[in-house]
Amino acid sequence: MGKGYEIEFREDHVHVHLSPNYAFDRAGREEIWRRLSELCSENQTCRVLVEGKVPFDERPTADIVDAGQHTAAVPRLWLAFHFDDFEPTDQSEVFEAVAASKGVRVKHFADREAALRWLRNNSPQ
Repeated sequence: MGKGYEIEFREDHVHVHLSPNYAFDRAGREEIWRRLSELCSENQTCRVLVEGKVPFDERPTADIVDAGQHTAAVPRLWLAFHFDDFEPTDQSEVFEAVAASKGVRVKHFADREAALRWLRNNSPQ
């Protein structure tokens, strides 16, 4: 995992695994969204599950807003985040709100099975 993440199609969704040392930054964001868009299109899905460790770094609100706006790169996206021991923060709530303003459904989970259930029971494909 030289880039700090792996992206692959699994069964009925695109799976993203973030390594413990993955750093959220603008430089890598474009590549990730390009690859997510490709895989979703190729596999006719709008379901994405992101797993890894909760990022503990506080980022500027402008970065959170920019990240939320990038979610619109995948049409009709349903995006579930699974982080063990996840607790909502102001940043996760801002991200969800900005993504929702772009027509993207985002939800954070502390339980992997709950995240997959939410994706499968609610998203159209």
